[in-house]
Amino acid sequence: MQVLAAIDAGTIGCRTIIFNENGRELARDYEEYQSIYPRPAWVEQDAWEWWRAVCNTSKRAVEKASISSGDIVGISVTNQRETTVPVDEDGNPLRNAIVWQDRRTVKQCDEIRQKVGVDEVYRIAGLTIDPYFSAPKILWIKENEPKVFNSTYKFMLVHDFIEMKLSNEFITDWSNASRTLLFDVEKFSWSEKICNALEIPPEKLVKTHASGEKIGEVTASAARETGFAEGTPVVAGGGDQQCGALGVGVIKPGRIKATMGTGTFLLAYTDKPKRDPKKRVLFSCHADPGKWVVEASIFTTGSVYRWFRDQLGHPEKSVAEILGKDPYEILCDVAEQAPPGSGGVLLLPHFVGAGAPYWDPDARGVIMGLALGHTRAHLIRAIMEGACFEVRKNIEVMKELGLEFKEVRITGGATRSPLWNQIQTDIYNIPVARGQVEEATSLGAAILAGVGVGVYESVSDAAETMVQIGERRKPDKNNREVYDKLYKVHNDVYMALKGKGVYANLSEFSV
Repeated sequence: MQVLAAIDAGTIGCRTIIFNENGRELARDYEEYQSIYPRPAWVEQDAWEWWRAVCNTSKRAVEKASISSGDIVGISVTNQRETTVPVDEDGNPLRNAIVWQDRRTVKQCDEIRQKVGVDEVYRIAGLTIDPYFSAPKILWIKENEPKVFNSTYKFMLVHDFIEMKLSNEFITDWSNASRTLLFDVEKFSWSEKICNALEIPPEKLVKTHASGEKIGEVTASAARETGFAEGTPVVAGGGDQQCGALGVGVIKPGRIKATMGTGTFLLAYTDKPKRDPKKRVLFSCHADPGKWVVEASIFTTGSVYRWFRDQLGHPEKSVAEILGKDPYEILCDVAEQAPPGSGGVLLLPHFVGAGAPYWDPDARGVIMGLALGHTRAHLIRAIMEGACFEVRKNIEVMKELGLEFKEVRITGGATRSPLWNQIQTDIYNIPVARGQVEEATSLGAAILAGVGVGVYESVSDAAETMVQIGERRKPDKNNREVYDKLYKVHNDVYMALKGKGVYANLSEFSV
């Protein structure tokens, strides 16, 4: 048995999972870290906390797997993307990392529009200009913290920082680099044109590698801290969403992945460049080298569900504690009491701005249609449906580009809910399939580790062997008819608020 380790450093916490070469999970461990909010729309994290979580979860996962650390033949990392931290030559962070959710960089986005242009950025980087991405964060540091900028040896993403701590190599992979807004997605290299226009020295960016390439080995000091064996190969990983696509087998045309976690991310496979003339969806590098994904990012979906749990879900949390259950399970039980369409209650989940297809940083969450007869059940179900309506909007955009989908491969925490899975297939009007391994992102990283150390010849070969599909669901005709009508209303609500300038007028009160 050949054993592979996957480190998944997400937005909320880090998990280390040990897999065998057939994709079967042997053990896992998880540890959360905190986000820091200097202002309401600012989000930061301490990079040392990522490393602490890596060390702790790795030691415990190896112990739980009842293996020797020397049995692990390869390690790879997947990560929350776009989050950016500047480090010195020794790899020490010079400030907190600015997280992908952070919205402080609206001004810097305006500068990028002026200096490079929306069309040119989309042509080169495949991205729209939004605070989401790494380049505006780097510009913000340059303009507001010039001492930090000038002292920076390299700007690193989460994946880069962890692989550096493991191997002492300063690298990133193509899939992560393609989310910085500084990378040429067809040349697979940093864009001199964009970097020069923004006066970001390319030497402050790390070397880029194809996902699945061996980039180094675990150092002696990293071995002591993590419990991995010194000399274990470290393999370039990938962004969490691209790895999630690998982990559910989105490695051929006709497949699309929808991961509903903190946010929701759709990735459709393509083996040739495919851009949206209206720039509503994005075009990024896949973790399958030389391939791409058409991608849509919705910033807050599962996090809205968590917001309800923490701010309004005290009754469900109390019941869960009494019954010894997960509060989310109780929330889903309550939501089942409401009919499809939630009695006309609509929720727009733009709690930190709207991603695809709108790219509107001023947008905020909306709950409307409330009447005195509505209950908690209607509101909870409306959160689930609102998330899925946003997904459908982007699926429709991708269909306009000529992409056809036979099946949506669904992943993420929301897929633990059978109700939410059925809502997904009913609203999308496409069959959905859930992988047997819930942590598809980690499985994708394990696939890359396997390729990097020669267990498999290619990413596609590895995915075909390691990915197993479990539950499948098909749309219910009656539910679909309800949702088709409500979908139009959902669109109209956003357009009406946007058209009247409501979001823009509110924005001054949320900073």
